[in-house]
Order: sequence, then structure tokens, then C-alpha cells
Amino acid sequence: MPLLAVPNVSEGRRLDVVSALVDRIDANGGIVFDRHADAAHNRAVLTVGGDLLRSMGELAIAARDMIDLTRHDGVHPRLGALDVCPIVPYREPAEAARELAEQVGRVLGDAGIPVFLYGAAARRAETRHLPGLRRGGLAGIVQRIAGGLAPDFGPPEVDPRTGVTCVGARGPLIAFNVWLEGDASVAAAIAARVRTSGGGPPGVRALGLAMGDRGHAQVSMNLTDPATTGIDRVFEAVEALAEKEGVRIAATEIVGLVEERFLPKGKAARLLMAPGRSVESALQG
Repeated sequence: MPLLAVPNVSEGRRLDVVSALVDRIDANGGIVFDRHADAAHNRAVLTVGGDLLRSMGELAIAARDMIDLTRHDGVHPRLGALDVCPIVPYREPAEAARELAEQVGRVLGDAGIPVFLYGAAARRAETRHLPGLRRGGLAGIVQRIAGGLAPDFGPPEVDPRTGVTCVGARGPLIAFNVWLEGDASVAAAIAARVRTSGGGPPGVRALGLAMGDRGHAQVSMNLTDPATTGIDRVFEAVEALAEKEGVRIAATEIVGLVEERFLPKGKAARLLMAPGRSVESALQG
């Protein structure tokens, strides 16, 4: 299975809708190896193999039909019903992921969805980094489109119910969350210091988010260079900052699949809300 897609859809509460989206993937040649739905984020992250070109096109159409962003709320930033769709090479050349990302983007654009290519698939420097595309949320990117930032595929007109989709190509990335017994301001302060741009370890993006559980907040992180900064290393950094803030770490969470070599082995592993699953075990199963 040389290439995987990790589509993120803006629905994590209506589990019947998430299941219907998974069924649409299955019916169109895709193989869903993992799903992770989160009610507070109101988001589901899927790991998919198989016929990615056809199944991602059908997923985008199904998400457009089943999700209305004008009625959506959740703590995670989003731009579209099918929010992001990175293509990740697994033991394959990165160029194969870039080529497929462009093909997927074209299919979504032909379906009437504005698409921006990012990561290794980006055609322009201003769309290479996903946080830059997300700046200002959907209203922000609509404003930039009006100012001349044209989508790579699809129409320049954005349906506020559907939004835009960011299709990219990238290497391994780990979505890792640390749950705190504290409020969102403490989580935001820790996130600001643990992210790379705030002086933290290399390859760390972080947000501090309020959770639905009273008294809990979350440091939500993407580890973009896990070979340099993995889960154990970033957990130690968050733990040290939490101690300075006087808050306790309640739990940790891995979203999606992780290559076996990147699974945590220390305290971060012992605090996991659910055991981490490896890409290798999913593919073999």
C-alpha cells in the first residue's frame, strides 16, 4: 500500500454522518484503516488506502452534501467540510504523493469545490504552509480570494456551507494532544512556548484549546518532523511547562496512525487515553 490519505472532515459529533462518509469511501474503492472522531473538535480524522483518487472525490461530494459549515461549531480551526486531505507516501517516493495530490485536487475542483494545494504539492509559496492558509478561518481565505489568491482548482466563489479544501502532500506527521487539568488560558500559554515559533523543539505546531469537559483544556499539537521531535520529547517539554504553570497533566492522545518507530515509550505512552496504533499493524490487519 504505497500511498495513504488522511482526510479530516468537519464532523465529529454526528457519528451516523461519520459512518456514512466512511461507507462512501468503502463503496468507491477506498480502505479505511482508522477513524478518530472528536466531539469537542467536531472533527473526524480518517486514514485511507486503496483507490484514493476515486474515494477522495466521492468523500468530498458526500461531505459537501452532509455537512453545513454555517451550522458548525468546534474548537478546531477549519476551512471546509472536507477540510484537509494530505497524501502521505508510505515507503514510496515523495513525488508519487505530490502527483496524486494534484490529481485529487483536480477531481475536487471539477466537482465545484475550491481547492488549494499545500505542502510538497503547493504551486506557490503563499499556499505551502497550512497554518498560513488557515489564518483568519474561512472568512480570511474568502477575503484573500477576493484580493487575488485564486484556488488551484475549482471556482473562486466559495459556498459558505462547504468552504474550501486543502489538498497536500507531506511526509509523516503526528497529531498528539495533551489534556490538562486547567483552563484554556493555561493551555494557550503552554502551546505558545512549546511550538517551534515560540522557542520550542523543532517541528512543533501547537494550539491551546478549551475542552467541553469542565476544568479541562488541551495542548493540541502537530509534530511535522517526528524523526527530530517525537512524542516522548514534546511530552517532556509540555510536562515541564505544565509544572511551571502549576497544572496537572490528565491524559495524552494520539490522533490517527503512527509509524511503529514513532510510538511513545515513556510516560506519554502510560497516559494515553487509548493505545496508539501503528501504520504497520493497520496495514497487516
